[in-house]
Amino acid sequence: MTTFELVLLGYRNDLARERAIAFLRRLPPELGAADVHRDTPLPHVVISNLDHDVGLELCAELRKRGAQVRLTSSSDESAAAPSPAADAPPQFSATRALILGGLLVCSLAAARWVQVNRPALPPVAPEAIAADIGAPAALPLQRNPLNDAAVELNARGEFEAAVEKLRDAIRQTPHHDVLYANLVTVLRNWAVAEINADRPDEAIRLLNEAVGHSDDPNLLSLLGIAQERAGEWYDAEETLRLAMDRGAHDAMAFISLGRVYRERGDREGAVAMFQRAREIGAAGPEFDAMLGRLERELDAEWDFVEISTPHFRLSFAGGEDREAAHIVSSVLEDAYFAVGRKLDLFPEIPTEVVLYASEDFHTVTQTPDWTGGVYDGRIKLPVRGITAGGDLLQRTLRHEYGHVLVTQLSGGHIPVWLNEGLAIWAEEEHEGDREDWAHGIIAGQRLFALTDLEPSFTRLPADRVQVAYAQSYLAVRHILEEYGDRRLVELLRHAGEGKPLDAAFESVLSVQISDFESALIRNLTT
Repeated sequence: MTTFELVLLGYRNDLARERAIAFLRRLPPELGAADVHRDTPLPHVVISNLDHDVGLELCAELRKRGAQVRLTSSSDESAAAPSPAADAPPQFSATRALILGGLLVCSLAAARWVQVNRPALPPVAPEAIAADIGAPAALPLQRNPLNDAAVELNARGEFEAAVEKLRDAIRQTPHHDVLYANLVTVLRNWAVAEINADRPDEAIRLLNEAVGHSDDPNLLSLLGIAQERAGEWYDAEETLRLAMDRGAHDAMAFISLGRVYRERGDREGAVAMFQRAREIGAAGPEFDAMLGRLERELDAEWDFVEISTPHFRLSFAGGEDREAAHIVSSVLEDAYFAVGRKLDLFPEIPTEVVLYASEDFHTVTQTPDWTGGVYDGRIKLPVRGITAGGDLLQRTLRHEYGHVLVTQLSGGHIPVWLNEGLAIWAEEEHEGDREDWAHGIIAGQRLFALTDLEPSFTRLPADRVQVAYAQSYLAVRHILEEYGDRRLVELLRHAGEGKPLDAAFESVLSVQISDFESALIRNLTT
């Protein structure tokens, strides 16, 4: 069986060097890692006699820490410029179990470090920038039956089967550069398909393997895009910046890095990245809307001040708005526990809240006049009418905080009717408080098909908006009464795992969504 060497080529910076060295020193002795220190000359073979899968896992962990590494066949003569390699899946053994166990310990230790030291991040915004990552590339033809079969499978989009053919070919011809190049191409194409199908975690796995065989900065760029789509903000930033340092220069990489900055609260950095993306060709209504909104936010918030509470961070203009900010923070802290109990979620990361002058709120958010608050990654409110003890303020803040928790549970992968219905449920002081209101609103009105309530309600005629909200709330009440709140939360978690809503309904509620809708309409009209 072919074995491999892990070669350390360099570090991004001093911090990356310290993190990589610390990781290597925590590896189990059975792995036989060489002693690595600050002055170790590079390139340097760190570990020999590795099987393929463990080598890829080690490479991925070290790259996360900012190290530059390659996995090369142990029979190669040059560690500095190794040829890509792949091998058959290794036989599981006690030594492999110890190695993987050591990797797990190191990964858990790194996760604890991240949890303690990373600054707080705002929740993920529900919208995403839609863009095509790229079409599959053609493979160069070779006089090899397995390779020829892989070419045909790749052209049909059957990437998993193509990868298996190429791995079989590599087992027969272990040092054929074209086969490795083709394997990288198919892994890249497969990863593109996974990203576009909203399965970034699977794309990350594939790209980590591809990057282990290639120095192409565009692969790193694609890995960073997948990490951003998966919400791995810090890993995505490191990967994308490394890709750009090595020459990657595509609009999607700049857009992804801009979204990372936006999620971390660095709107100025996000605008700079989006502007660079536009300079090299990024366009489209969603992109323009994102950039325009960020620019409006920067203009409106350039001199804002900030206060923090245990679970929220509020930005506002200062002066007279300070009293309003303290009122809002107090009501939000109550909402943290009231809504958290409903959805069984109590985030440790503070939620960001912005208070705008009343005349700025609709200009910045581009929302209709009837909107009293909005959540788009941050809770945004107009200062107008904020007074202590107001029931409307309490309902508004519970509503918007409901959107925060629903988005965290579902990843934003649910239709608007379910999101808004849950937010109204979150408003309630006691179960069913809003039922009389909702039934009064829909009385004598034509009800919507749920598919009509999947996109934003802002596109609806003004006289139909309240009907949409009321029907959405009553749909959520129907779920609660028929299946219970635990099933409802489980439904959101299934959606957060990327499962389509109809599949989540069948899996969690044992009902097709069309049958659920029929029962709901029957219940509301009889």
